Amino acid sequence: MVHDLLRYRALLRNLVAKDLKLKYRDSLLGVAWSLIHPLLMLAVYTVAFRFMMRVRVDNYPYFLLAGLLPWTFFAGSLVASTHAITANANLIKKVYFPRVVLPIATVLFSFCQLLLGLLVFLPALALISQVPLRASALLFAPLLLLHLLFTIGLAMFLAAATVLFRDVAHLAEVLLPLLFWITPVVYPIAMVPHRLQPLFKTAPLSAFAIAYQDVLVGGRVPDGLVLVAVCAWPVVALAGGHAFFRRHSLTFAEQV
Repeated sequence: MVHDLLRYRALLRNLVAKDLKLKYRDSLLGVAWSLIHPLLMLAVYTVAFRFMMRVRVDNYPYFLLAGLLPWTFFAGSLVASTHAITANANLIKKVYFPRVVLPIATVLFSFCQLLLGLLVFLPALALISQVPLRASALLFAPLLLLHLLFTIGLAMFLAAATVLFRDVAHLAEVLLPLLFWITPVVYPIAMVPHRLQPLFKTAPLSAFAIAYQDVLVGGRVPDGLVLVAVCAWPVVALAGGHAFFRRHSLTFAEQV
């Protein structure tokens, strides 16, 4: 897979650039929409959970953003990946190229928007909230890379599964909002019953959310269970997703 990506890196780059241009074409605000959406979500959740439901977290907007932006990237990538193969049926039937480029391009497209949001919002909120930058923040970059690899693995699986069962796309749209509320993004892990916390720390989505909050907001290294989870799950997702995708990719042209 790595060899194919390096060989067809120009195609991958052009697919991501095409998606970025199409998304903001004929839009007055253009790329600013990538910032407006998370800003509105941040405002709504801050009012709802900080002032109405009284979630006791210092610097809550900064805490919320640390988990909300990565979650938005993850959910957007998976929803888009379900259409990565089926929406490119004409291209698949006419031209040979590694099919794995398509779901990876959808993930990288969302990742570009995540990076833009992080570059704008994290420094701004850190200054407003006066959150000190600690040594643990150095773990943010490798954590982001692990999250990207984990998302790519799931995207490959969902892209291939949607070709076999078109209901997968609808199922993903239904399940992702449910997963959001059982993942400690808008609330801290301390609010979860103590007996369930080990389960949350080893579940992939929760582990990444907790790790982001720890390194950016808490100023500490995540505990052992979380570290094992965020290192192990990307390997599992990549290996399983690529094996499943490769097994079924030869029949994509006939099934789309």
